[in-house]
Amino acid sequence: MAMDHTAPMADAKTFLPMAAAVGAAALGGAAIVATRVAVPEGDPLAVSFWRHLGAGAIMLAIAAARVRLRVPRADLAGIATLGVLQFGLFAYLFAAALQYVTSARGALVLSTMPILTMAIAAAIGRERLSVLKVAGGLIGIAGVFVALGERASDGGSEAWKGDFLMFAAAIAGSLYNVLSGVHLRRHAALAVVAIQLPIAAASTLLVLAVGGGLSSLWGFEARGWLALVFLMSFGGALCFYMWMWALERTQASQVAIAVTINPIAAAILGALVLAEPITERVAIGLVGVVAGIALVNWPTRPAAAHSAGKFRARGE
Repeated sequence: MAMDHTAPMADAKTFLPMAAAVGAAALGGAAIVATRVAVPEGDPLAVSFWRHLGAGAIMLAIAAARVRLRVPRADLAGIATLGVLQFGLFAYLFAAALQYVTSARGALVLSTMPILTMAIAAAIGRERLSVLKVAGGLIGIAGVFVALGERASDGGSEAWKGDFLMFAAAIAGSLYNVLSGVHLRRHAALAVVAIQLPIAAASTLLVLAVGGGLSSLWGFEARGWLALVFLMSFGGALCFYMWMWALERTQASQVAIAVTINPIAAAILGALVLAEPITERVAIGLVGVVAGIALVNWPTRPAAAHSAGKFRARGE
């Protein structure tokens, strides 16, 4: 009886990118905690600027030694635009949303990103929706809701503004997840993120200058600067590169589901660093999130895997 080795190979090819995406999401959760440490001493946009500037400097130094940074002018325009979308617009919308809603409620809205990524990828013909993928995305969102509990329902009369802004951030992030694949098939993830981060930092600086907020760049104390150092390195350069590395090697929907790990990691680290309360709901929610990730990354049939291979070969 002939044995089919396609599924095990698919598992092996999916595991490392998925592990990188989960690691990036966990670092993103830690970055939320670090941001909450730094923001009271400065400004959300100032924190975003330093994070992207520092991470960009680190990635540029590494990329200059390891990969070819030159890209065609046509590709450079697209890479820059996507960089502003993700590291500029997304960061701004995320910070603006948290002015109206709690981080827990914001995290719940942001957890819609996997479903949005699937919908966008399917709409433009990049991926095919499946029952397992949709079920996995919904279970992941449910896990986040269980973990956050009543904190997700907190909100005042202007909470709708925060929900709207965070949902817009989720759309921006989903567009980036799907559209960046074109460039990641032509250029190394290290080169792409090294180009995007400084451009995003420059766009944030421009917004600060126009809004008269440049003075907020220097308002941090020792604890805030320490948090910024983490945001530039582990919560910035390493986090962004791991996410891009995963997008370079597997489908956007399989990577996007990892974002549901983000609020769980933030809740656990918040309890350790900021002495925030944590309950058994977080553990139950984590089970739901892991189940959602497993379903979205469930091995596809050989025919589906073959189609994905042809898709990558065409560079679409």
